[in-house]
Amino acid sequence: MKSQATQAPAYILQAIRAYGLEPVHTLGVQKGYRNQSYGFRMASGRLYNFILYKQEPGIAKRIIRTHAVANFAAASGLPVRTSVSSRIIKLQNAQAVRFGALYNYLPGETISWEAYTAKHIKLLGQALGELHSALAQYPKAAALPGIAQEYAKIFSQMIIYFSQPATMQAVENKLGIYLPVNTLYELKTLIAACGKLPGQQALHMDFVRSNILFSTRPSLRISGILDFEKTGNGAPIFDIARTLAFLLVDCKYKTEAQTRKYFLDSGYNKRSPVQVKQTFVRVNDTRYDLLETLINVFLLHDLYKFLRHNPYEYLAGNEHYTRTKDLLLQRGILHQL
Repeated sequence: MKSQATQAPAYILQAIRAYGLEPVHTLGVQKGYRNQSYGFRMASGRLYNFILYKQEPGIAKRIIRTHAVANFAAASGLPVRTSVSSRIIKLQNAQAVRFGALYNYLPGETISWEAYTAKHIKLLGQALGELHSALAQYPKAAALPGIAQEYAKIFSQMIIYFSQPATMQAVENKLGIYLPVNTLYELKTLIAACGKLPGQQALHMDFVRSNILFSTRPSLRISGILDFEKTGNGAPIFDIARTLAFLLVDCKYKTEAQTRKYFLDSGYNKRSPVQVKQTFVRVNDTRYDLLETLINVFLLHDLYKFLRHNPYEYLAGNEHYTRTKDLLLQRGILHQL
């Protein structure tokens, strides 16, 4: 990231100084869903990130468990962004209380999914497998939020949303699609059952483009794994399905067969210490392919977020929405009217 002349807000500079550091250059700000990341260079040349988290319930506890899991993964030799200090800065004004923390600065850059080559996707699968192998030893995984329980709650919210007659009518009339609510009930039941799968461990759960840094020096490699804010306890297949759902939507210049081969076969299974095997779960006399079903879960959740946060009239121009919808139609989850 190049230095910029723009200065960070005074309260951010003050927070950096609370760690006994005096920044001499601001490297700009990167805005994410849950945080804002400010890069700084010190007189010594060392680089840091100060991350300011958004105001939300339980954020301080979330930051603490983020640090614990990320620091454990980094201690295993993985290129994970870690906290520089255990100190969490509290910033308060008349409107809000927010928290921030200081982190090491990792080299590399994020790239668009459109730019992902087969090599990028293989490295992604390898890195996720290596992360799962390391986090399988994390001793406090059971104290993390249960991923199956969290997604069961999300699907309860989705059921309420899609059960509203006005919502269903608008989705059908404006978007020309139909989602049977029974499908959501079935998936919620399966998700809840996944809380009893063997091999529960700490997971990343946001292993996607914006959280992966690549470097080409000396050769193409993953140089940074960021943002463990969604870390939780669950079966590794949740992490795998989450990342694969993103890849299937965003790698538009790769066929689904190519993406699966590069990520699962050539990356995760062949290059990492662990492997994913086809797993079936039986719920209410129905046998589910777990990986395929969880991909549907994450695609549906993404569709729900598109609908909740965008006017329906504008969605036709949103390529990510369109590709998500088309995948769900192909997979028989949505129906075209």
